[in-house]
Amino acid sequence: MKKILFAVDATPSCQKAAQFVVDFFGDREDCAISIIHVKTPIMLYGEAALAAYEEIEKKENAQSDKLLEDFSAIFTNKGVNVSQKLLEGEAVTEVLNYAKDFDLLVIGQSEESFWNKIFSSNQNDFSEKSPIPILIVK
Repeated sequence: MKKILFAVDATPSCQKAAQFVVDFFGDREDCAISIIHVKTPIMLYGEAALAAYEEIEKKENAQSDKLLEDFSAIFTNKGVNVSQKLLEGEAVTEVLNYAKDFDLLVIGQSEESFWNKIFSSNQNDFSEKSPIPILIVK
């Protein structure tokens, strides 16, 4: 059985990629699909920030849980079973460490932006550092 890992975020390109994954791999019985999201650690400084930490953390966790549930719904609405994983840390590092037990990593194409052109994007890091084949969905 082929194991596919789909890294999700809250971008429109990732939504399009989810539809592609469902359409392309969803009806194959020889594929197991997992979705993963990595939330960025909360960095707060000062007394006021520390007081708000718990509230901010709850909000971040709720947003991450909702994102995974929304993407899971895309699959389950088409009758595709999907597992999900939420990690915290630097996105590229965490996804690639987790991806070692999979056969294919799928990501959505990075948004075209001024900042991505200057500073690169996660897409470039994924494609350069991935220990497994990677599919970038446009």
